[in-house]
Amino acid sequence: MEDAEKAEKAFLERKVRKAFQTLLLQRGRNPGVKGWELKRHLGRDYRKILEVLSGDVRALGLEVHEVKGVDGSDDASRFLLRFRDPPTMTEAETSGIRIDDLAVLASSIAYINSRQGRAGRRELEQFLKEKFPKWRVDYSIERYIKKGYLDQDEKSLLRIGWRTRAEIDERTLMTLLLSRGSEVATA
Repeated sequence: MEDAEKAEKAFLERKVRKAFQTLLLQRGRNPGVKGWELKRHLGRDYRKILEVLSGDVRALGLEVHEVKGVDGSDDASRFLLRFRDPPTMTEAETSGIRIDDLAVLASSIAYINSRQGRAGRRELEQFLKEKFPKWRVDYSIERYIKKGYLDQDEKSLLRIGWRTRAEIDERTLMTLLLSRGSEVATA
């Protein structure tokens, strides 16, 4: 009986290690792994393995996060590792993203959210060009669409992308922006 438990524990540890390695590897330009890939690599009980992994990486300040797919199925969902808490300013600076690029992204997210989750590309560009140089606006919007932070449909309507839902706590971002806006207004 003891040998069977040890074997099962060793098997689970191997699966958790494999899940961690799979989540770290990036396929294409998008981080994380689709549900169907995890099912293929880890088996049908991959969600149980991800729960164990999430508990293990908790001590490192990380969590396994799921972003639901368009159709809502488990196979279309994307799983990735992310910070449990928002990064500090120092951590954000070491990410390789310029602070003014973060400002363009934060402004874009806030603008789209203020328009019930969708905004015309021209409207967003016009709004951002009041705050940032024209060349940065054009470059940034295109880059954020490619990276998945924003989605653009055939009518040039922009929406919040899957990567924004995965990596950014929109509620906290909006709270910070609104509280900062009220401080500026009263000053």
